Amino acid sequence: MSEVIQQKEFAILIDAYRKSLVRRYSQENLKNFLELSEFDRKIIDKLIEYFLELLYPPYESRVELDNAFHSLKSFVYSPSKFIGVMGNIGYAVVKFGKLLLSAIQAGIAALRSYLAAHKFEAELYKNALPLLKQGIDISEEKVFNSLIGQIPEPEATAFREQVVKLFGVLADRVLLEKIQEVMLHVIEKMESKPKLYTKDEIRGIRMGYEIIDKGKELFSELTPQQIQFILKGIDLVEKDFYERAAGLQK
Repeated sequence: MSEVIQQKEFAILIDAYRKSLVRRYSQENLKNFLELSEFDRKIIDKLIEYFLELLYPPYESRVELDNAFHSLKSFVYSPSKFIGVMGNIGYAVVKFGKLLLSAIQAGIAALRSYLAAHKFEAELYKNALPLLKQGIDISEEKVFNSLIGQIPEPEATAFREQVVKLFGVLADRVLLEKIQEVMLHVIEKMESKPKLYTKDEIRGIRMGYEIIDKGKELFSELTPQQIQFILKGIDLVEKDFYERAAGLQK
């Protein structure tokens, strides 16, 4: 778990970020985007729910999620563990087909999204801490936006791009099913080797599986055109949010 998340004030920052998410995807704010103003509100609400439940949950759940991803990080970057859990690579390719590599790459992309979020949050926390020590309510819209505006543009852009990429993976139904198939295989192998894999590492894989499952549910009723529309919309809203906060818009 990162040092920032261990700080008691981080819970306040998470709460402020969750409130900001609700504001920027509110019906009132989306009216500012002609491309999104008439989009089905039920789908937008599901998107917000997914953000809040799985990507930016309340502090206690966020700590659990962070621990899980920390375990996954050590797992992904340990060749011996990876080979051990997949077994015979030739057999794995035959069993899971050509999408095996794509599934692995998608898992690494998700991990990179999480690491990009860490860097973004560390910068945000650094800016928020002096205000928190003064007792200032950072969840107030103008205050929180001013904190976002202090994030260096390259970091804000990288974070936004990683979030959109993650949702892009979640929108690929065929790939998701293959990823879940691989993950179930991985969980089975890990559980059969308790001396090599910890309970936290197995829990990390299971949480990743749950996130994907919810993502499938989010996009299952949408057409490919609607999915691309949503991905473009997320990028548009997040880019506008940062640029307004940073005073980059004319």
